Amino acid sequence: MILKTVFVRFYKSFNYDYLRKFHPSAKRRDWEGLGGGSLWYPYVAVSLDPHVTTIVGANESGKSHLLSAIEKGITGEGIERSDFCRYSQFFAVERDKMRWPDFGLEWTDLDEEDAKSLAEACELPRSAHKVKQFIVFRNERSSFEVFIPDGDGFVKCEVKEPAKLQALFPATFRIDADIGLPENVPIRFLAGLDNPHKLDQVGRRRRFQLAEGLYDGAGWFESAESITKAAAAIAAKFKFFSQATDISDEQVKGETRRNKELELARKLICGIAKVDPQALRELYDALRDEKDAYVNGIIQEINNALDVALNFPRWWVQDRDFHLMVSPREFDLVFTIRDRTGTEYSFGERSSGLKYFLSYYIQYLGYQPEGRTPEILLMDEPDAYLSSQGQQDLLKLFDAFAHPEGSRPPVQVVYVTHSPFLIDKNHAERIRVLEKGVSDEGTRVVRDVSKNHYEPLRSAFGAFVGETTFIGNCNLVVEGPADQMLLAGAAALLRAEGTGERETLDLNHITIVPAGSASHVPYIVYLARGRDIVKPAVIVLLDSDKEGNKAVKDLRRGGARQQVILDSKLILQVGDLEEIDLADNQHLLETEDLVPLSICVEAVSVYFAEVYGVDENAVQEITADSISKHLNENTSVFKAIEAELAGLEEPLHIEKMGFARAVLSVVNRRIVSANDQDKDPDALAFLQNMRVLFAALTLRQRQAERDTKVDRVSQKIERLKSAFANDHSTSASREQVLLLFEEVDAVLDSSDESNAIRLIVHQIKQEYQIEEDVTEPVARYDDFLQRLDHLRYAGRLATQEPEPAQEVDDPSVVLDSKPTGNNEQKKRPEAATVENTE
Repeated sequence: MILKTVFVRFYKSFNYDYLRKFHPSAKRRDWEGLGGGSLWYPYVAVSLDPHVTTIVGANESGKSHLLSAIEKGITGEGIERSDFCRYSQFFAVERDKMRWPDFGLEWTDLDEEDAKSLAEACELPRSAHKVKQFIVFRNERSSFEVFIPDGDGFVKCEVKEPAKLQALFPATFRIDADIGLPENVPIRFLAGLDNPHKLDQVGRRRRFQLAEGLYDGAGWFESAESITKAAAAIAAKFKFFSQATDISDEQVKGETRRNKELELARKLICGIAKVDPQALRELYDALRDEKDAYVNGIIQEINNALDVALNFPRWWVQDRDFHLMVSPREFDLVFTIRDRTGTEYSFGERSSGLKYFLSYYIQYLGYQPEGRTPEILLMDEPDAYLSSQGQQDLLKLFDAFAHPEGSRPPVQVVYVTHSPFLIDKNHAERIRVLEKGVSDEGTRVVRDVSKNHYEPLRSAFGAFVGETTFIGNCNLVVEGPADQMLLAGAAALLRAEGTGERETLDLNHITIVPAGSASHVPYIVYLARGRDIVKPAVIVLLDSDKEGNKAVKDLRRGGARQQVILDSKLILQVGDLEEIDLADNQHLLETEDLVPLSICVEAVSVYFAEVYGVDENAVQEITADSISKHLNENTSVFKAIEAELAGLEEPLHIEKMGFARAVLSVVNRRIVSANDQDKDPDALAFLQNMRVLFAALTLRQRQAERDTKVDRVSQKIERLKSAFANDHSTSASREQVLLLFEEVDAVLDSSDESNAIRLIVHQIKQEYQIEEDVTEPVARYDDFLQRLDHLRYAGRLATQEPEPAQEVDDPSVVLDSKPTGNNEQKKRPEAATVENTE
């Protein structure tokens, strides 16, 4: 039995599916009613992958709320009044008006035993053994509604025994992302001789304080008589320390965390490695009796058992020679690590990422299912402590849960992440993007149609993988990786020189994206911008050569589609720069032309010395004058260098990436190694040229970011609509509506969103005969006001994928009888029915 869909309504950040409610072709479903069925508030439906689901979204978008909704929907435990969505119109404190949040779960792939259990819990027909799926809704915390397939739809069934239905649901469990393997663990605890509370740090500290207090009573313990004489004082000391209440909340939390860490260590040693507690008792005795040889023998066997049980190098690809070991220290076992160097380290000397990955791995190995039904693993932001590679390794653990080897039952995995490195690029279908709307909209599932499949992820993360997507607040698209390297390196040099923000690039807020070539730039920008309403900020830097000029034309007209891909004000060509220090015969064609010739000459020497080990004498013929001879209005500095190298007695080839790196190395040496008075003038000229370039780029960056912050058309429309509804709450003439539509038309532009709004306006005019008898009042005014709500979402609805129908896994299953009263459920007034979105 697999969890296929989670339905959430009025829970924390989830209000209801506002886009579905206002979609002109949405079909009302039987379970979406409220208030006896007269009101329609669709659930937010989040489909889950049968194996692994990745939940992404910006901060406060409702990702963690979804995990808790799954838990509460399944168990019914922990549901509180405070869970109710605060910005829902149904959030109330009056008597008889207070509500609970609603949860729904769609289960599929039922086997015969599952179907039998469902039939025992619900009033099902004789063909119940054929049922492969059902949907259950939990309302008012403990009230169930069950729907099962009936042909191509669903029918409601009466729940006879809620307890049996509850028992059918699989369990959920979590891997605690905040608990790592401890650096040490008491042997007495592992051996079962002590409980954690006897070993906590607070308890130890109190015992030391007691000992110190008793020691302060000089003369108390000199003889039996002195002890008898001081008995009252000694008793008072014991009573004071046993009743001390100076433990802070932080200390309590720390001890709780410590106890969880100790339990994790015991699970590793006694559970996964199968070390017998009796062996640990003997280890404790051997340490106490100083039997060193026996201690070493037991420790060696424990380490052998850990090696065999963990097989850790299979999962931790960063070090295939990794070994987790234990060693004795006083009466504790201390965890140590041996890496590829053969050196042994304590946990405290290694990264926290390894410590926490080990924790996740141990919890994976130690997982024991509670029942027959596959369980659901929930994990909230496991990327917090892991490096990018560690996160990639964690993906393998998730896959191992979902596709186990041997007899281990599969586990359905649902996890929340902020990290692009926890996205499995081989399984894009597993990603679910959540977005939180404004005002009362709440959290929704992003299903925008877009040629750009990356934009929802970019918006959700605020960052993504720069090699394939666009991750910054603003994205600078350049022709190739050499431009990326030169610009990023120069920005770092200028920042070190104390240059202001307007004349350098903040690499935390702008992402330099290499397209691969000038011809690829328009397509990369098209992918980034897509046809979504909310577009990422993008600016472009191009060369002023033939290829760059063609790319500019394509950006302005969109190639064969004749659509503007990017506004001209956001495009910069190198040749557009002014106040650049150039050599004679030199023209601004490429970014390399910003590099003075003397630096180019030295960079060529550095390049061939580093890359090919060529002696500088081999390129001594390359000088500023020899390069200058090749320069003209069609030949850049780099092409001039290539021409000069080709003319050598033994021709040489140079790559742009390596040349850019060499330029930065030369400039850095000339700037950093010199005093302010002795800094090389050509290096200073290069930095000044880059300041001019960056000033032009940051100007465009600010413009692009301003464009993304301008009020969306839908927000302007909403303000107009709200003002109209406030002024005309009960009725309005058709003429007043025409004036509203005139104002609406004034704020529209040529975007897809505006075109969608124009279409809705035209439809409303026809439906309500707005242009006929304009002095007459609008008929069906309440319906008309609701129809106006479509204007707000017209643009967003125009970019939605077709809404998936609530599929029946096996449409051939048709019930041969139906529970009493269900006919009324299926027959609704015609006015309440709308066509399906599909």
